[in-house]
Amino acid sequence: MYDTWTLLIATVTSVVCAICGCLLLVNRRAMVSEGLSHAVLPGLVIAFIFVRDITSPWLIVSAAVSGMVMVWLTQALQKTGLVEPDAGLGIVFAGMFSVGILLVSLELENVHFHADCIIDGDMTMAPLNMLEIGGRSFGPKALVVMSLMLVLTLSFVAICWKELKLMLFDPLLADQFRLRPGLIQFVTLTLISLTTVSAFNVAGSILIVALMVAPPAAALLLTNRLGLLLVVSSIIAVFSSFCGTWLAQQIDVAPNGPMAAFAGFVFLAVLLFAPRRGLLAGMIESRRQQGQIRDQLVLECITGAGEVSEPDLATMLRWTASDLNRVLQRLAQGGSIRQESDSTWTVSERSRNESGH
Repeated sequence: MYDTWTLLIATVTSVVCAICGCLLLVNRRAMVSEGLSHAVLPGLVIAFIFVRDITSPWLIVSAAVSGMVMVWLTQALQKTGLVEPDAGLGIVFAGMFSVGILLVSLELENVHFHADCIIDGDMTMAPLNMLEIGGRSFGPKALVVMSLMLVLTLSFVAICWKELKLMLFDPLLADQFRLRPGLIQFVTLTLISLTTVSAFNVAGSILIVALMVAPPAAALLLTNRLGLLLVVSSIIAVFSSFCGTWLAQQIDVAPNGPMAAFAGFVFLAVLLFAPRRGLLAGMIESRRQQGQIRDQLVLECITGAGEVSEPDLATMLRWTASDLNRVLQRLAQGGSIRQESDSTWTVSERSRNESGH
């Protein structure tokens, strides 16, 4: 049952992070996940200094506020026009993370608050912390919290579906329709901040970034429809969580690292072999277009000359005899040209009729 709880926590966390990552990626703000996963630290530490209870809900509230402060500071720097968006994000989240580490060093030096938990996380420890109400167990707290975040995220996406699409793809049009894209964006970032905080203790900052970037990025190579993007990204995230958890059990390590690694491997596989946007498909399409351009160029030269020999055509185009011969044979097989003698070519009657000559 312990392994089952770990797998369920990994799956739910992966799906909710992937959905939030899709909203960031489509809005070209994927690295906000990196910033949020670091910027929540000072909020967590400040709240813990006051309440001294790691189970207090004030930790989540304070960390979410810390994440929103990061977003607000980044947007404020961007509006000045003096700092690039990526540079502003790097400055703010690095600064806030440093403040968090400084607070840990100064105020919590006698408290068990290990840096590995902040950066890496350990999902295998989550099933040990069960939620009990009135003597009845409701499962691991992490699973309950992440399930609530998944329901909240899906509800928000379903209720604000049309507004979300306009805000993500055409914020100016959304503003003209008085759909208040600024408010929707604020709610979206708040929800993502809450998700980051909820997953922070379980997943750690590295896995949060991996799940919010890799599955959505892979899905975006497969589809450009927002609804399908959310579904495909979730499937990739679930696959990564299953494979990562299985590998972790085989080599006896925490599943966080293997999950992030599998998410990266899936992205690389999709990047190479995606049917339309993959590198391999791009190379094939590029070669096809180059072939079409060569065919058209040779056909235009033969049409203009009326009848031309291979040596003259090779000299005219400055091609090697082998390259020219491949193009000529391809055009002849397609019926665009015909060979008058051993080395002389002319346009076929079909090509003349199609060109109107």
